[in-house]
Amino acid sequence: MADLPIPKVVNSLDVDEDKAYEPPYEIRWGVNRETTGTDTITMGRTIIPPRGRNGLHYHKNCDTTIYVVKGPINIYYKEGEEIVRKEIPQGHFVYFPQTCIHGQENPSQTEVAELIFTYGAMPNKEAAGTTFVDDPRDPL
Repeated sequence: MADLPIPKVVNSLDVDEDKAYEPPYEIRWGVNRETTGTDTITMGRTIIPPRGRNGLHYHKNCDTTIYVVKGPINIYYKEGEEIVRKEIPQGHFVYFPQTCIHGQENPSQTEVAELIFTYGAMPNKEAAGTTFVDDPRDPL
């Protein structure tokens, strides 16, 4: 019998924090080409500081999902010419279709929020084609 593939376990605390991709977020890229060799999925863990917001953006090459581990969080998305805000409780999933302009915010003044995200059919963040359309320091 041919050798079967085996799983790879990645501890999110063992990968470097990426604070440059979506400041002020702390992102740890757990599953991607660099950590596991995959060409088909990217998955990461994001810690959002109190009142932290990333810039509105879209991914031109993939769908995106998030799961709110610790929250709630606010999501923002563009609907027509309007930016819509919706509170997402802890324990909920959100699906953002490819090219959907979106972002997230931690509404808490004191507690961190946490989410897990995926980029479908993408080997890493570079392949996702992320384009930012605003500055998180600007009010929505």
